[in-house]
Amino acid sequence: MKTLITAAALTLCLSTVASAEEAFPYEVVYAGQCTPDDPHFDLEILYDAGRHAAGLKIAKARFADNPDDADLTWHIARFIFEMGESVDRNDRTVDKVALYSSMLDYANRGLEIRPNDPHIHFARGIAAGRLGTTRGVIASLWSAKGIERDWLYTSNSGFEYASIGGDELLPCDADLALGMFYRLVPDSFIVQLLAGTRGSLEKSLDHLERANVCAPGRIGTMKELGVTQLCLGTKGKDPGMMARGKATVSAYMARAPQSELDRIDIAHGRKLLADPAMACGYSRDGQQDLDTKDL
Repeated sequence: MKTLITAAALTLCLSTVASAEEAFPYEVVYAGQCTPDDPHFDLEILYDAGRHAAGLKIAKARFADNPDDADLTWHIARFIFEMGESVDRNDRTVDKVALYSSMLDYANRGLEIRPNDPHIHFARGIAAGRLGTTRGVIASLWSAKGIERDWLYTSNSGFEYASIGGDELLPCDADLALGMFYRLVPDSFIVQLLAGTRGSLEKSLDHLERANVCAPGRIGTMKELGVTQLCLGTKGKDPGMMARGKATVSAYMARAPQSELDRIDIAHGRKLLADPAMACGYSRDGQQDLDTKDL
């Protein structure tokens, strides 16, 4: 049975705002928008405020009391993911394998309760992807087919969800993830043999175009779309696609950044325009590693 928001939980969650109205100060502008009527809206407030450790503590305690509440598993998985993302990339004191293994475990537990939940399928794909890349290339290949299956399930489900400020949007984020997946996984018979799937720039373009229609104007999505367009233009020696890629990159660079990741993407946009050939091997994490080495 789902737990209703308790007075104590709301007091903790709203400690940085004066009222629930201030925590949710804007019109509902996204399809599937979460609302104050949702049973775990206090967790939505904490997620939007970036208070991931506090949210994780509450969500885990609540799940211990309500182990049949599948919604809590994606809340927990999302808090764990954000905490992993906030760790410095070079900090070896944090056991990221354990962190993402825990995330994957909660997602699997959620799907045991509710096997057809698109939100939990998306969370499991993210967990498996992060766990695979943390463990190394071979682990990433072994998990690739399952990741693809989970994200395709969410993408094609018709399910819509938006967090308070739109930091998580579904199915938009599932299509964004698939767009990056199909560009970064090698388009190779050997990879198909080992992983059960393979890369495809055409599929990457399709999913990124869908993501950009689903949530127009997001810098991260436009960057990934521009990268795939530049890669297609480079590999196919297609001036028209190359021009589309440059136009997409230029367009997102003209937008005002809303986060540190947006600022990184804008900086990378300058590099992409200067050297479009780097697009086919581009990833934000990989480029940040190169930038650090150059520095």
